[in-house]
Amino acid sequence: MYDFVIVGAGSAGCVLANRLSANGQYRVCLLEAGGSDRNPMVNTPAGLVPTMMTRFFKWSFNSQEGDSLQGRQVFCPRGKVLGGSSSINGMVYIRGQAQDYDRWVTEGAEGWSYDEVLPYFKRAECQERGADDYHGADGPLHVSDSYRQIPFNQHFIDAAKEQGYQINPDFNGEQQEGVGYYQSTIKNGRRWSAADAYLHPAMSRPNLTVISRASVSNIEFEGLRAVGVSYYDTDGALCRVEAAREVILSAGAFNSPQLLMLSGIGPTKELRRHGIRKRVALEGVGKNLQEHVDIVVVRNTRRAGPVAYTPRVFAEGIGELFKYLFRRRGTLSTTGGEAGGFFRSREEKETLPDLQWHFMPARFNDHGRDWRFTSRYGYSAHITLLRPKSRGSVTLTDRDPTSDPHIHLNMLAHKDDVQRLVDGIKTTRELLRAEAFDEYLDTEVFPGEGAQTDEQLEQFLRAKANHIYHPVGTCKMGRDAESVVDPELKVHGVQSLRVVDASVMPSLVSGNTNAPTIMIGEKAADMILDFHQSDNSASNVNSHQQDKQESSKEKHKKETPELEEQAL
Repeated sequence: MYDFVIVGAGSAGCVLANRLSANGQYRVCLLEAGGSDRNPMVNTPAGLVPTMMTRFFKWSFNSQEGDSLQGRQVFCPRGKVLGGSSSINGMVYIRGQAQDYDRWVTEGAEGWSYDEVLPYFKRAECQERGADDYHGADGPLHVSDSYRQIPFNQHFIDAAKEQGYQINPDFNGEQQEGVGYYQSTIKNGRRWSAADAYLHPAMSRPNLTVISRASVSNIEFEGLRAVGVSYYDTDGALCRVEAAREVILSAGAFNSPQLLMLSGIGPTKELRRHGIRKRVALEGVGKNLQEHVDIVVVRNTRRAGPVAYTPRVFAEGIGELFKYLFRRRGTLSTTGGEAGGFFRSREEKETLPDLQWHFMPARFNDHGRDWRFTSRYGYSAHITLLRPKSRGSVTLTDRDPTSDPHIHLNMLAHKDDVQRLVDGIKTTRELLRAEAFDEYLDTEVFPGEGAQTDEQLEQFLRAKANHIYHPVGTCKMGRDAESVVDPELKVHGVQSLRVVDASVMPSLVSGNTNAPTIMIGEKAADMILDFHQSDNSASNVNSHQQDKQESSKEKHKKETPELEEQAL
C-alpha cells in the first residue's frame, strides 16, 4: 500500500516522484516500463543518433496513416527508460509563446494562463545565465547555452542576419521571434534529463519506491475509485500495487489514453469493439491528438565543413572521444542541432511566429536512421508547423496491454497546415542558398529543383513529412464534452485518478514540449499536495485505509477459521 502510485517515469512522472515524496509524509511508488538510464548512449548528447537506431530505450511505435500522408506509416518513438522521452530527446529547452497558455484558458483550462505557469517554469529551472524576470537559477533542471562545437552552424545564423531576421538571444524571454542558438538541458557536456534533475536525487528516500521493467496492464478500481494498478514484472508475473490516495498516469500521449481504455474509461464504441466492460464513458479519451508536423529541406555541399559519416570523421573520432571524456567538449557534447529560430509563414498576415527552424549541419533523412544518407556532406533545415489544425487519435489495437496503441496522426489533413508549410519551404529555400553558404553551395536534395509549384511542394510534403516527437492532447483538460481531465487534472467521472503528462494539453504549444511537460508536473504536484493536506482529504483517506484493513481482516478470518479459533 502506497499513498500515490505514479505510472511512467518520464518528464512529468519524475517531477511528481520527487515533489510528492519530498516532505516524507507520503509513500510514493513510481512504475516504469523501461530500465536504467545509466548508459553512455543516453548520457552523451551525441548518443541521440544511436538511440534512434536501437530498441533499448524507447517504444518503437508506428502510426497508421490514411490519404493525408499517402498511406505511409510514421515512426513515433517514445522514451522507455528512466527519464522517459527526456532521456532520448534533442535536449532543446523551449517553453512556447505566452499566448499558448492564455489560449489554454479559453479552451477550458482555468488556472493555466502564462502568468500562472511562469512561476513553475522558473521553479524548475537552473539557468546558467542566472535568474531574471523569465528565468530561475535554483531549480533542478539545468539549462545551458549551446557549446557551439560545430562551427558550420554559424553559417545559418549569418544567412538569417543577411536576410533580415533578428537575432534572438533568448527564445524563452520577452518574445520568441528570431534566430539564434538554442539553450539545452545539458550540464557539463552531459544530457540532463528529468531523471537526472528530479528522480536520482530522490531515489535514496525511504518513502520512494521505483520499480523498473514494470509493464502496467490496467488501473484497479473499487466502484469508481482508483485504488491501484496491476503490472507484469520481468518474470511475466502479474503484480499489483495499491494507492490509498491517488493513481496518477504519466505515461504520455500514447500510453495514458491506452491505459484508460484498457481500464474501461473511454469512448463507448471503442470499449465495446474490444469487449472491455465500460466503467465510465469518456468520449474524448484518445481524441484531439496533435503533433508538430515537420518537413526537411536538404542541400549538398561542395566540400567538407558540415558533419558526415566519412573515413575522415571516423579517423578523427578517437580525438573527439578523448576530448569528451576529459573535457566534456567537442562534437560528442552536442546533438548538432544547436541553431534555429522562429519565423512567420506569411509576414503580412501572421502576428506571431507559426513556424520553427531546427538547423542541422548534416544531411538528414528518416529520423536520422538513414546513416548512408549522412555519408555525404550537406546541411538541412527542419521546418516545423507550430500550431497545426489537423487532429488525430489514439485507439486500441486490441485488449492486450502489451500491444502497441493504434496511432492515427492525421497530419496534413487540414489545408491550412499544408499551405503554411509550403510557404515555409519557399522561405527556407531562400535562406539555405544565401551568400553565407556560397563557398559550400551545391545541389538541392529535398525537395529537389523539380519541385517548384505549390502543387509539387504539396506532393513533396505528403510524401516526406514526418513530425518532431511532440504528441499531445489525447487526455485534454477542460470541461467540454471531449475533455478527459478537469483543470486540476482529475479524470472526469471517477475518483482518485489523475493524468499528468503532455496528453492533458488542450492544444500544442509553439515549440518543443519537454519543458512544458516538466512545468505541468511541477504545477500538478502543488495541486495534489494542496488537496491532500486538507483535513477532509486526510479523513477520507484514513477512512479508506481503515475500510481496507477491516476488509482484509474479514477476508483473513474467512480463509483461516482454524487459526482464528486457536487464537481465541
